[in-house]
Amino acid sequence: MMKFPRLHFLQIAVFAVLAILAVSLFHVQVLQGSYYRGLSTRNHIRLIPMEASRGRVFDRAGRLLATNRAAYDVVAFPEDVTPEVYPRLAKLLGMKEKEVRHQMSAGREYPFAPAVIKKDVAKSLAILIEERKPELPGVAIRVDGVRYYPYGETASHVIGYIGAINMAEYDRLDRDRFGINSMIGRAGIEKFFDDSLRGWRGGEQLEVDARGKVVQVLSRRPPEPGADLRLTLDLDFQKKIMDLIKGQHASVAVMDLETEGLLAMASSPAYDPNIFVSPSASGRRLSVLKDINSPMLDRSIGAAYPPGSVFKLVTALAALELGKITPQTRFYCNGKFKLGKSGRVAKCWFEGGHRSINLYEAIERSCNVYFYNLSTKLSPDDIAKYAHELGLGEPMRLEISRLTPGLIPDAAWKRSRFKQPWYQGETLNMAIGQGYVLVTPLEILRLTAIIAKNGKFVDPHLTQNDAAAGEPLRVAIREENLNVIKRAMLQVVESDYGTGQLARVDFDKLAAKTGTAQAPQKAHSWMTGFFPYKNPKIAFVVFVEHGGSGGITSARIVKQILEVWKGVDAPKAV
Repeated sequence: MMKFPRLHFLQIAVFAVLAILAVSLFHVQVLQGSYYRGLSTRNHIRLIPMEASRGRVFDRAGRLLATNRAAYDVVAFPEDVTPEVYPRLAKLLGMKEKEVRHQMSAGREYPFAPAVIKKDVAKSLAILIEERKPELPGVAIRVDGVRYYPYGETASHVIGYIGAINMAEYDRLDRDRFGINSMIGRAGIEKFFDDSLRGWRGGEQLEVDARGKVVQVLSRRPPEPGADLRLTLDLDFQKKIMDLIKGQHASVAVMDLETEGLLAMASSPAYDPNIFVSPSASGRRLSVLKDINSPMLDRSIGAAYPPGSVFKLVTALAALELGKITPQTRFYCNGKFKLGKSGRVAKCWFEGGHRSINLYEAIERSCNVYFYNLSTKLSPDDIAKYAHELGLGEPMRLEISRLTPGLIPDAAWKRSRFKQPWYQGETLNMAIGQGYVLVTPLEILRLTAIIAKNGKFVDPHLTQNDAAAGEPLRVAIREENLNVIKRAMLQVVESDYGTGQLARVDFDKLAAKTGTAQAPQKAHSWMTGFFPYKNPKIAFVVFVEHGGSGGITSARIVKQILEVWKGVDAPKAV
C-alpha cells in the first residue's frame, strides 16, 4: 500500500518535467523560431568593415607631405575563439592575457564584427600569426592603412594630425563614414579638410564555416578613397626655414604676393605628427603634451603678442590719413618725452635722441619720441580704425584650425573690460605697439602684404584658392600714403641709419620694419617686410619670442630667408 502512492507521485513528476520541456521547445521552436534562425544565420555571416584610404596631402610641387602606409592589425572574432587561444595570442603579442580578453570584449559596431586586439604590428609578427592560424581559431590579420607624415616636424603645425574617434563622436556621426575604430582630423589641415580627406567606408559580407573559414563573399561595397589636397607650401623652402629657427621659440611666414598663397609657415619648436597615429608612441605623445616649450603651439596663428615697433606703420598711416601730419612733419627727439600735465616721462630706445626728424626718418630709425608726439594728435579709436582696416584683429579665412585673433583695443573696449576710462598714456603706449595691443605673426604678414600690394585687401591661404570674381577689395587708405610707408620701409634697411641694416642683401633692395616689443624677462623680436622693393614678389614676417632686438635677431634671420628664397627659386603656384 505504501508503494502505489510513491509510484503515482513519480509518474506525475515525470509527466510534469515532460510538459515543461514541451512548453520550452514550443517557445524556442515556434514562438522564438525566427529569432534563433536569424541568430544562426548571423553566426555564419561576417560583416567586415573596410575603411576608406585617406586623401594625400602634397606641397605646391607635388611632393608628399601626408600619405598612408600599410599596417598589419591583429583582429579576432570572439565567437570563434576557443579558451586556449588567449594565452597563446597574449604570448605572441607581448600582452597580458587579461588585456587580450579585454580587447575581445571591447565595444564592437555590431554583433560578430571583428574586435581589434593590437594595431600596427610588425610584418614578421603578422606572418607568424598567419602561419599559426590552425592554433589560433578566430584570429586573423587585417591589412589597413595608417597615416604617415614623411617629413615629421617640417610642416607639422600646418598639416596637423589625426587621432582615434571617441564614443561621443561615434554616437553622433554618420556610420557610413565613421566606424568605432576610425581616425578623425584633430588639428591643422587634417582637421579643416577632414570631410573631403576621409572618403566613404565600404565593407564585405562573408559566409564562414563553423571554424571561421571563409566559404564565399556574399556582397561587397568597395570604399571610396578621400580626395587628395595640394598646398601652396614649398617643401624645400619650408625645410630650410625650419632649420633657420631650430632651437628658438619662433615663427616665420612667407607669402607669394601674386597668388597670396603661403610659401612657408614655420613654427619652432615643432612636433612629429606620426606620434599621434602610432599606438606604440604613447610615451612620446605624453612627453610632447607636457613639454614646457609648447611644441604643439603654432606661434604663427595660435598665440598673440605685443607687436612693438612694427605697429608704428599703423600709427603713421592713421596720422597721414586723418591729415594730422605730412611726410615732412618734424618732431624733435632728445631721448625723452614728457606727457602733458601728468609729468610722466617716456623714453626713446636711443638715449641720445634722434634730434629733428621727419616721418621717413622716424620709421627708418624707429624713433619712439616721434610716435609719442603722434599719439597726442590721435585717439585710440583713430588708431584702432586703421588697424582694423589693415586686417589686425579681423577674422582670417585661413584653411586651418585654432586661429587666435589679435586684440586691437579702443576706449569702448576698455570701459567694457575694466570699467575704466581710457587715459592719454595708454594712447602713447598703443602708438608704439605696446600696452593692450596684441597681434599674431600672420596678422602682421597680412598688414605688410596689403601695403606691398598698394591697398588691395589680402587673405593668406594654404590651398589653391580661386580668386573671387569682380573688382578686388581695397582698404580705405590712399595709395599716396601707402607709398610714403613703403619708401620709409626701404630706408629701414637700405639707409645707413636704418634699424634693419643687418637684413640687407646684395642682389636687390628690401623694404621692412623692425620691432622690439617689451615683454617680461626679455623683449620679443620682430621683422616684417616685402621683397624686392620694386615689383615685390614676397612678403614675410619673422617673430622670435624673447629674441631681443628686432634689428639684430630677426634681421639676421630675414637675410638668411632671402638668400634661401633666391636659392630655392620656388615654383609658381599651380
